[in-house]
Amino acid sequence: MSKTISGFSKLSKEEKIDWIAQTYFQNIPEAIKILKQYWNTDSKLQRLHDDFIENTVSNFYLPYALAPNFIINGTHYTIPMVVEESSVVAAASLVAKFWSGKGGFRAEVLSTTKVGHVHFIYKGDKQHLKNYFEGVKSDLLKATEPITENMRKRGGGILGINLKDKTDKLDNYYQLEVTFETKDSMGANFINSCLEAIANTFRQDDLEIVMSILSNYVPECLVRAEVSCPIRDFTGEDPEYYARRFYNAVQIANAEPYRA
Repeated sequence: MSKTISGFSKLSKEEKIDWIAQTYFQNIPEAIKILKQYWNTDSKLQRLHDDFIENTVSNFYLPYALAPNFIINGTHYTIPMVVEESSVVAAASLVAKFWSGKGGFRAEVLSTTKVGHVHFIYKGDKQHLKNYFEGVKSDLLKATEPITENMRKRGGGILGINLKDKTDKLDNYYQLEVTFETKDSMGANFINSCLEAIANTFRQDDLEIVMSILSNYVPECLVRAEVSCPIRDFTGEDPEYYARRFYNAVQIANAEPYRA
């Protein structure tokens, strides 16, 4: 049987299940049974789940666990955790209990600045591009005002727009780098909508917009979390040795992005 299908999205949920079972499984009844056994018994709730995304056939369940005894900034918390790896919840609970008797965790949001880019190709004169950018910069911001209105009311919005010359990395490659303050929201859709509006306003015949998208690299989006206790509180044969290793591990994480 061919595994290529047209019009899959137009099939009913049952038809999708029948197709996947017949196409990829030898034991068709067993495959159908496994998919259906994870349906929610509440039909209204199941329909809600079905409508989250497209082409749904079942639900994907993971264990929902609790890690108690966290103290964060003086407040007690029990943390819900959904993970597929064993020992993670146990380790978190153990650490939380240890530090709960020593003041707990202290956390502070240092910055929530996020970044997005309009990536484009331009083969013309660099100075002409710089002049063009400076001339339309205010228009770029104005184009986003309907999108940023609510965010600005909350103290967020666009912080700045800069033209970046990346031709040393790739021929004729430039960026508009836009920085955002999204306050307590992740802001992915907000950022991408702003970038699209900026790109549409910036667009002209002699430059090619490649893509307008937020960046997953956000070095200025920072939270500081810390714990402290006397070294003697560490159990084991050599608390001093353990403390040095702990310190070195933090220093390595600061110096080496692969570890961080």
